[in-house]
Amino acid sequence: MGEMPHSGSAIRRVVFLLSSVLLVISCGQAQPTTLPSPTPTITVPQPVVISEDQGSEYYPVRYYHGRYNVSVEPPLGWEVEEMDGPAILATMIDSGNGATITLSQTDTSGVQSAEEANETFLIGWLGKSGLELLFNEAYSTEDVASGWRRVGRVVHSGETESQTKRWTLVSVLQGDLAYHLTLLASESTYDEVNDVFELVASSLQIDPTEPIVVQPEAALYLSSGEPTTLDPALTHYGADGIIGDLYSGLVSLDPHLRASKSLAERWEVTEGGTCYTFHLHRQARFHNGRPVTADDVLFSWERAAHPETGSETVMLYMGDIVGLEEYHDGWSESIAGVEVLDEHTLRVRIKAAVPYFLAKLTYPVAWVVDRFNVTLPNWELHPNGTGPFRHLQHLEEEIFILERNPWYYGEPPRLEYVVYLMYAGYTQRLYENGEVDLAGLTRDQLDRAADPEDGLFGTVFIETGLCTYYVTFNTALAPFDDPDVRRAFVHAVDRERYVEAITHDEAVVGRGVLPPGMPGYSDEVVPPDYDPDLARELLAGSSYYDGSQEPPAIVWTLPTSGGGYSPAAAFLVDTWEDILGVAITVEGVDWDSYHDQIDAGIYGQLLKEGWCADYPDPENFLDVLFHSGSEQNHAYYDNPDYDALVEQSRVEPDIERRLGLYREAEQLLLDDAPALFLHHSSPQYGVWKPYVKGYVPSPIGVPQHAAMWIER
Repeated sequence: MGEMPHSGSAIRRVVFLLSSVLLVISCGQAQPTTLPSPTPTITVPQPVVISEDQGSEYYPVRYYHGRYNVSVEPPLGWEVEEMDGPAILATMIDSGNGATITLSQTDTSGVQSAEEANETFLIGWLGKSGLELLFNEAYSTEDVASGWRRVGRVVHSGETESQTKRWTLVSVLQGDLAYHLTLLASESTYDEVNDVFELVASSLQIDPTEPIVVQPEAALYLSSGEPTTLDPALTHYGADGIIGDLYSGLVSLDPHLRASKSLAERWEVTEGGTCYTFHLHRQARFHNGRPVTADDVLFSWERAAHPETGSETVMLYMGDIVGLEEYHDGWSESIAGVEVLDEHTLRVRIKAAVPYFLAKLTYPVAWVVDRFNVTLPNWELHPNGTGPFRHLQHLEEEIFILERNPWYYGEPPRLEYVVYLMYAGYTQRLYENGEVDLAGLTRDQLDRAADPEDGLFGTVFIETGLCTYYVTFNTALAPFDDPDVRRAFVHAVDRERYVEAITHDEAVVGRGVLPPGMPGYSDEVVPPDYDPDLARELLAGSSYYDGSQEPPAIVWTLPTSGGGYSPAAAFLVDTWEDILGVAITVEGVDWDSYHDQIDAGIYGQLLKEGWCADYPDPENFLDVLFHSGSEQNHAYYDNPDYDALVEQSRVEPDIERRLGLYREAEQLLLDDAPALFLHHSSPQYGVWKPYVKGYVPSPIGVPQHAAMWIER
């Protein structure tokens, strides 16, 4: 694709000025702030015309209609409202002067030419009388071969008296449809807004409804489902896959789990570890070529933390920043601890010197989005990010094609395309047919992958994630508010037998919450043993099962598929009913709403959960999952002694002392039993086509496609 944007994204010469954001804090000395009424607003800067000799450029962002295959580049800062059609598709409004551009479509049955389609639409729009025609001419652009433009005046009935207004109508033909762009403005504003209108009209694209053909030898083909969201502020997935191709943040994790430079090419840490000064890469640009500035980072962070955005991860990964919680809760109009020093320098103040701050910034919620892109309808399906690849085509539930980002600030990707086939079928079959380049394997298929004559032949890799799988006891509800009941349920389960039956003996039996390979994992931690007699004794001595009252009903909330529930849950339900004599009711929740319901706190006394590391620090498990103030604490576990240990661990500078505090906290957690830790990650096997090079197995999903290549 060379070094120029693809069709429809060419840079046009119009100038604008981005407003800056005022900040209230600098490293070393905090400035007092007031607490106004809750709920700040996100301000999207409006484009301002300045002199041509200042050399600014206009970087358009494309809007794609969600239903019809048409797209345009709206004026920056204008409000875009999408309509369902079939006539009016969208309106673009300048809130400053009220000017409106409308995108419409009509059926061309019986219409012989673009001129006729234009005239027919004009009469339906403004009528026949009172029209003065100034221009009547054929219209074409690089992407539009058959079009017509009319420009004129019309006597328009106003609220108090008739006014003469100027109008422009551009129509283009595409198959059985005609697309129309209209502008109606006063004489005083027409010349200014018509220049903008001409840019919008020239950007009109009729987008293909069939997948674009790319060069197979230059593309990586992968199988995928349609992403639930491509908004970094809302995703619950890690940095690998589509979202890691499209976006980037100040820092990223490499395959060896080291925090590495990304949009920030360097940084300094001062003030005892509480002040970070980031220097942005001066060549960093969005996919449309617009330079990335420190203001863009601030905008992205304030958007992620804004209460209206509804991010469920922003406090978890960015809550260490001074003032972010106040902004998130609506008590401040800015994030006090973030200061834009200049176009390429950002200073960030955190509450305490925590060693994992940089690692947390590698999670997508801290990544950068384009302020002009995120205000458009359907923007997530066609994002304008800063990652190594950019959107080329997205046909929902069919295909997502990414192309190399010509503006990428890092080492240029060696792949020209990454192609995701959505719901294309069984991945192994696609691999054997040569349609995708990656497939998962079972252990017994490893021999097949080594045979050049077999369809599964390729380069085998093995990954063992940093994951822990467990059952959560809701300590806010009876009977699990009694620690003896929780301990009884834990001692009743033979975890080794569970792992053998459910994971075919491939997983590691759970000793605690920290998985093997995570810093702080220790054999010194003493897990609860399997002891049915002790389990029955504990239950009989508890406040709910001593015979003095009817035991409370126990509900296990589980995601269901087709009305059934997992063998793992069946194993545990049978175990508890057999050994403890308790009755457990399984409450099935559809997968589509399960996570939303859990996040809202709507569930019974039992949950089956899993947690995989987002960064290599024990805080990501012990603090995130069980501190009383964490939103991920689905057990509602509240132990002041435990909280004190993990809070002390956050800021302990001595590594050995810090890990020792985490061991102490983990042992306390095991003794209190707010959860039953079943097992850790099983090895995952996969195979790449032999011509795919550069993949590095990693225990945490990290962006890798930019460093991969095809070698046939």
